[in-house]
Amino acid sequence: MEIEWGIAAALIGALLTFSVWAYVSRRRLAVLRSELEKTLELRTTELESARLQLQRLSTEDPLTAVSNHEQFLEFLEREWRRARRDGLPLSLIFIDIDHFRAYNRQFGRKAGDDVLKQVGRCLASLVGRPGDLVARYHRDEFALVLASTDGPGSFKISEQVRSAIRDLNLPGASESPEGFLTVSVATSTAVPQRESAWEELDLIKAARHALREARAGGGNRVLRANLGLTGPPELVINQR
Repeated sequence: MEIEWGIAAALIGALLTFSVWAYVSRRRLAVLRSELEKTLELRTTELESARLQLQRLSTEDPLTAVSNHEQFLEFLEREWRRARRDGLPLSLIFIDIDHFRAYNRQFGRKAGDDVLKQVGRCLASLVGRPGDLVARYHRDEFALVLASTDGPGSFKISEQVRSAIRDLNLPGASESPEGFLTVSVATSTAVPQRESAWEELDLIKAARHALREARAGGGNRVLRANLGLTGPPELVINQR
């Protein structure tokens, strides 16, 4: 009888020990699971942050923090297709900093980079609709894409751009007749037609042609390229 009670007591003790061990193990597993979930959540957040950072770097100009050339082309192509589908106007504005090479020679590359940053911020402050884009097109050239914006509206914004950058009151190169930093601005507008062979590259070509004319005319001015979409690309430049 005593042996049986002893066995029973041993079994009860073993069961209690097992219960305590199981309870402690469950607690440890719960803590470990919680820690793993927190670690997984942290790693997921870090990966998402890294993905967004990579995406931003792939579409953003590293110096000025506006869109880069590749993003400009992708955005313009998308907006061109949308404008052609909906029969809406699409406008481009190109901005070139006057006498920028002379500015770099006179004040140094770092000062030139600071100017590019300020111009980029200034342009970003002027446009901000979902269908608008500010991009650094090439070196000292910037470009704006303006969805659902007609010629007069684009010219008005172009003049605001020219005036806003002049009003930054940044010192110009000694070659600048104004004594302050100025820009040449050109704009082109089109209403893409479904049956037309025109492409968004024609819009770029017209705006850049007008930009060269604005620079050749002394800078600090806005030129508008008037386009006809019924025949071959045709460029007529005027200041209004």
